[in-house]
This record gives sequence, structure tokens and C-alpha cells, in this order.
Amino acid sequence: MRALSRYCTSLVLAATAALAGAAAVADAPGAPDTSSWKCSQCPFLAGYEAQVEGGALYADGANASYGRYTGINHSAAYLDAGASGQYRRSDGLYTNYLLERLGLASRDGYVEAGEEGRFEVRLSYDGQPTRLYDVTATPFRSLGDSVLGLPPAWVAAGSTAGMAQLQASLVPINLGYDRRTAALSGLVFVSSVWTVSGEFRRQEKVGTDFTGASFLTEALQLPEPIDYVTNSFDASAAWAGRIASLRLSYSGSWFEDDSDSLTFANPYLAFTPGSTTGRLALPPSNNLQQLAAAGNVQLPWLATVLTYSASFGRLQQNAAFLPVSTLPGAAVPAPGSLDGDVHVSQYALGLAARPLRKVSVHAHASYDGRDDATTPLTLSYIVTDTFPGGSYVTPRYSEDRVRLDGGADYSPWSWVKVGVGGELREVHYGPGQVITWSQDAQSFGYATVTPLAALSLTLKGGDAARKASAFDAAALPVAENPLISAFNYAPRDRVFYSLSGTWSITPTLSWAVEGFFANDDYPLSQLGLQSVHERRGATTFSWKPLASLSLYADAGYQRLYDLQSGFTGGITPPWLVSDTERFWNAGAGAEWLVSQRWKLKLDYLHAPSYSDTDISVNGPAQAFPENWTRLDRTMLDATYVRSSALQLHLRYSYEKFDSADWALSGVDAATVPNLLALGFQPYRHSVNFFALTASYQFGRPAASASGSQP
Repeated sequence: MRALSRYCTSLVLAATAALAGAAAVADAPGAPDTSSWKCSQCPFLAGYEAQVEGGALYADGANASYGRYTGINHSAAYLDAGASGQYRRSDGLYTNYLLERLGLASRDGYVEAGEEGRFEVRLSYDGQPTRLYDVTATPFRSLGDSVLGLPPAWVAAGSTAGMAQLQASLVPINLGYDRRTAALSGLVFVSSVWTVSGEFRRQEKVGTDFTGASFLTEALQLPEPIDYVTNSFDASAAWAGRIASLRLSYSGSWFEDDSDSLTFANPYLAFTPGSTTGRLALPPSNNLQQLAAAGNVQLPWLATVLTYSASFGRLQQNAAFLPVSTLPGAAVPAPGSLDGDVHVSQYALGLAARPLRKVSVHAHASYDGRDDATTPLTLSYIVTDTFPGGSYVTPRYSEDRVRLDGGADYSPWSWVKVGVGGELREVHYGPGQVITWSQDAQSFGYATVTPLAALSLTLKGGDAARKASAFDAAALPVAENPLISAFNYAPRDRVFYSLSGTWSITPTLSWAVEGFFANDDYPLSQLGLQSVHERRGATTFSWKPLASLSLYADAGYQRLYDLQSGFTGGITPPWLVSDTERFWNAGAGAEWLVSQRWKLKLDYLHAPSYSDTDISVNGPAQAFPENWTRLDRTMLDATYVRSSALQLHLRYSYEKFDSADWALSGVDAATVPNLLALGFQPYRHSVNFFALTASYQFGRPAASASGSQP
């Protein structure tokens, strides 16, 4: 802020000097009249202004599908309220605030205050709701402290069909959670080159998610209570000079889970005496602390800028182990906790330069290290809380990652620009992991042609290859197929192209187009993912036939195809599965300034998608039922300007979303004999949304110190 003040002061001094010089030559022919000159770049306002908005929303037909991230998840009226404003004093003291969606779970806002060029304090809040399902039901009841029980009259059976009390015991349950974040931050300008800042942030995540569990071959879906808290703190000091900058920072994060496990009753007949309860571990409490430095230096030759960064951190987790089984007398594995200890480090160096007027180059190198210093433990385990399964050595996850990338751009003529670039990534894995190293190399080239001021085309293409060391099957988790490589380990060949262009056909009509093509192939994978192909295209037209009217239309298409192979083993034949997904979208809209008092806005969107899966087992391919989604949305906004201070805003939208998923449709608690399900159904909704709000602006800022008006 002080830099801005010094800049404005320099303007004033320069203007004063210019006026003095002008006075000496006042009689010279052509001398400008500077008596009315003002500093329009110095908007130091004094006074206040504010705007408040209030009204009501109503969503007819809303459910979890419609209000997943807004909290508008049932047919009801909601308060729509917000406010914003600012206050400035001539001595630099100020206050700003912005409050939005106060009547919804997605509300957010901030209030800040300070003195220009000296300090700033900010308090903020952000609500993030997630509504998952409101059509689910379960026979489980919460018994407190993350324990789920069954009704006293429950009749256990070997399948869901034999559970005599199942239908009578089902109770509806809404799945979803709220993430709420509050933060307090501050910034102090210690001097013209030094600033210090800090922030404390508390995030709470509370609600009910879902998870799955099993008793050998019998499965169940469970409501999972969530009660997480993450406290974090950041502090930094920054220095900014004329040709260099430096920032030193500390950050810490502490995650706490209210429960260490989820315990639940067994609704099936017990395989062995006493196997009537199951247990799942929940995320353990942990913490991260990190020191970092970053900055840049402007070098005195070839317009070169050097950037750098380094950080060192430590992650720790030492939650107590659970007993190996829920059977009576089950012991806690020694030594009682993992004592997880991971050290992370990062170094990066970047360089950008212009060695010639028409040539620019850039390069970047980084290293990321993860040293897992956790002591390996050999632990006995129990299969589905029932049968001894042997022993297992806790894995370690040390890695060293090196990334090199760079490129060069050349403009031989003003209407042509070409460039090349590439990237190399190498990862070396610590002992006990399925591979010891992998390497990703990518190169590309592009050309941008602008034959006319109104027309620009860019073509880009490249390829990439990933290699990996030999596969160590002994490092796989228990019972995992050694013939399948994880997608980020498997060797891969990639080729890709893209084309984009813009054309201002007339001063009022423009057209943009984009296309993308990519093939990924996994030539050395015996099983698992074999290939992935992507095709994508989009286009947009914009037209402004009148100064008061603008129109647009857009459309897009994307196709994803992947091929997988599999083999169960023994005498079973191998199989192939192909998945094809197609996404379409088409939309149109208009904005019309009907008069000085009326403004209208209209938008329409149609977006269907289709997913087809074919499976082949030693014969012709057989198709699964097609999955699909379809979204249609029409939105109309009307704004009436009653006066310079008062506006009325009317919004209406109709949104219809429908979907089909053969794996979910019609599946309730007892549909599958060996799955006690929650009854998820494909998302669908049909909602009429209305909103009527009024906004009022009051207060007017006084003139700035220079005399200009805002």
C-alpha cells in the first residue's frame, strides 16, 4: 500500500515540476492548459458505501440430488440475504465486508479492517454442504460413540431373504455432511520492504457418510458417522526488494477424528461362535509441520528471472492400534501403535529469459522427497474378524521424484509464433514397493498463426512414454493379483493433438472452436487396463446485434473409450471389457437491456451422457444395460432498477435431471441375497426454483484527496 502511496506522490511531484516548467513558458505557442489536471489514479476514498440484499427462495421438488452442494435439498422457502460494504477514512483506516447466501448452508463471507500500508485483520467463514442421498434406509441404529446396533427382535439369517424383521426394521436415513471453515488472519507492513502475516484456520466436517464391510462372503453397506476437526496455522515473513523477493513461512496442520473405529452388529448368521460384531478403523488423528522458503531474482542480463523454493516437513501419526478382532480376548498388536513418521522435502528452481528479441526460453527443475522413517512392523491379521490369516509387514512409502521441464518460443514474424517443450519425470521408490523406478518423458510442439487481426489458430501435438522397472510380486498386498499393474506404474505410450481457434467474423459476431485427440496404450500390461482413447470438441458463437442485446450459443462433445482385460485363474477363460462414455452439451442464452429500468437474461442448457459396457468371454461381446444421464435447465433473470439505490431481482429456473444406472436401479435392502444394502438409487430431480430479492445501496463515498469522484 505504501508503494502505491509513493507512486501517487511521485505523480504529484512530477506534475508540480511540470507545472513549474510550464509557467516559465506560459507564453510559448501550443503550451497545454494544465489548470484542471487531476490525479485519477489515486482513489483514496473517504466515507462509506454499503449494499444489502434480502428476499426469499423457493425450490419446488428439491432433493439431495438437486441441492448437493447448496443445501437446497427439500421443497421449502429459504432466506436469501447478503450484504457488502466498505468504509474509508482520510487517514487510511478502512473496513470491508462481504456476506453471501446467509440463509443457506453454503453461506460464506468475510470482514476485514486495517490501515492502508500498515496492517490488515480478516475474519472469514465458508460453509460447504454435501448432500449425498435422501432415499436410503437401514436397519442399523446408532448406539453412540460410533457403534451401530440392530433392533432387539432382529432375526439373523444366511441371506437377506431370510431376515424376517428386515423390512419392518428399516428406518430412513439422510446421507451427507457439512464442512465449515472459519479463519482469522492478519498482515502487518513492518517497513516498505518487509511484511509479516499469519492465519489460524479451523475446519469441521460433521455428518453421515457411507461405507462398506463384509463377513467373509456376506456384505453390507453402513452409515458412517463423521466428526472431523482440522486446525491449521500459517505464519510467514516476506521481503520484496527492487530486483528480488524472499518469503519464509511455517505451516502446521492437526487433524483429529472423534472416533477411532466404527463397530457394527453382524446381521447374518455367524460363521463361528462369537462372531457377532464387526469393526472398521476410521481415519487416525495426525499432524503435519513444515518450513518453506520461496522467492525470485531478476538477473541483469537477457531479461532473466530466477525463481526458487525449498521446504521441509514432517508428518506424524501415532494413534493406538485396535484389537486384531472383535472376538472376546482379542489382543492389541504390539507395540500398540504405528508411530508413523514421514519426512518430506521439496526443492525447485525456475528460469525464464529472452536471449533474443523474438526468442524466449524457460526451464524448471524440482525434487520431491518422501522419507518414510516408520519402523516396519510384522502384524498378525484376522480375515473378516473371524479366521486367522497369517502375518503382514507394514509397508513403507519412501520416494524420490525429480521433474525437469522447459521450452522455447520463437516469433519469426508478427503473425506466427512456434514453440517446443518437454518434460521428464523420474521416480525412485524405496524398499518394499512393487517397482523400484518409473520414468515419464513427454515432448510437444505448437504453432500459433494469426493471418488476420481477427483470426487466430493454434495447433499443438506431442507424445509421451512411461517406463518402469521389473514388477516385484512379493511386495503386493495379500491376495492381490500379481499380473495387474496399477495404472500409474504400468508402462504407457501416449500421443495427443489439440486445435483451437478464434475468429471475429464481424465487430459484433465471433466464433471459437476447440478440438482434442489423445490415445493412451499400455503395451506391456498382461491384465488390467489396455488402452484409453479420448476425443473432445467444443464451439461457441457470440453475437451482439444491438448495443443493448447480446446472444450466444455453444455446444460440446466428449468421447472416452477404454479396454480392459482380466483373468480369474484356474479353468476360467480370460475376458475383455470395453467401456464407452459419451458426453454432449448444447446451450444458448441472451442478455437484453430492455430499458434503463429493465434488464433480462435467459440461459438454456441440454446435457445428456451415455455409458456402454461390453464384455467378451471366448465369444461375441455381450452388452450390459446402458447407463445414461440427462440434464435440462432453463434460467430466467429479470432485474428492475427502481432508482440508483434500489433494485428488484426476480429469478426463475426449471431444472430436470434424470439418470439410469443398472447397478443401482431397484436395489434395496433385500434385493441381493448376500448384500444388505442402503438402497442407493440413481440421482433424479425435477425442480421449479423461484427467487425474489431486493437490493438497496446506501451511503456514498466522499471525494478522494485528489478531487476525483469514484
